[in-house]
Amino acid sequence: MTIADTIYQHVKALPPSKALEVLHFVEFLESKSDSTPEPAADEALAAFLHSLPVGRRSDAEINAEFQTVRDEWDQP
Repeated sequence: MTIADTIYQHVKALPPSKALEVLHFVEFLESKSDSTPEPAADEALAAFLHSLPVGRRSDAEINAEFQTVRDEWDQP
């Protein structure tokens, strides 16, 4: 059985008001533009995420950087 047949079987069992809702939803889906992101946008996002320094510093390096910032805040 195809997806269309399965949907038809389900819609056939619905009361007319609910079947009309299904029709309106299908029409909405048909009118909606295909919003798949452009491959270039995906590649740019992947490049940005790859450039982040996640996992490239040790805990000691991170703690030292935080301590430097704390020390700067404590200065008058």
